Amino acid sequence: MRIGVVTDIHDAAEELARALAVLRTERVDAVVCLGDATDQFGPRNRAAEVATLFRDAGAKLVWGNHDHGLCHDSDPVVKARYDADTLATFASASPRIELAGCHFSHVEPWIDAHDPAALWHFGGLPRTDEMLGKTFASFPHRAAFVGHHHCWFATTPTGRVSWDGSAPLRLAAEDRYLIVVAPIFQRSFAVVDTDRGVVIPHTLPDC
Repeated sequence: MRIGVVTDIHDAAEELARALAVLRTERVDAVVCLGDATDQFGPRNRAAEVATLFRDAGAKLVWGNHDHGLCHDSDPVVKARYDADTLATFASASPRIELAGCHFSHVEPWIDAHDPAALWHFGGLPRTDEMLGKTFASFPHRAAFVGHHHCWFATTPTGRVSWDGSAPLRLAAEDRYLIVVAPIFQRSFAVVDTDRGVVIPHTLPDC
């Protein structure tokens, strides 16, 4: 299966539209957004545009720290700011998605995505033996994909993989991975080919 993975849009609707156009040409089987599709706390409010793009792409969404209040247990005051179609799109978001043997969430799988405070976890990427153990014990899948950290990063249970998103990452059949996908607002996204065991990073060119 070929899965297009986008994350941390933060209302960058133009970059999202360009990325989704690339994913259409790549003929992916599904599109997954790893959260922070919109930014309830930012100066822009382009949630309606972002929601329309995701609806047209048939995307699956998980929520992040910047859009949790719109996706889950929305306050009536928050809901009043958005139209019905936008609300329905964000209401379809989940705390996590399991697809083709992979786990998709905004933050590391051990973090409770129903806890707004926990979603703001900025304890750093898992690098120590303790954090690696905690992280990989929290999901059984071959690979877990997260956003939130605004960078490319990959690790196995034994330590970080030498990979910076400048080339495809081939997943060893005998290993397990946590992979951080860089954000759309930095013009980055990925295609995950689960049959071939490869993560193909993309960076949009400057306009």
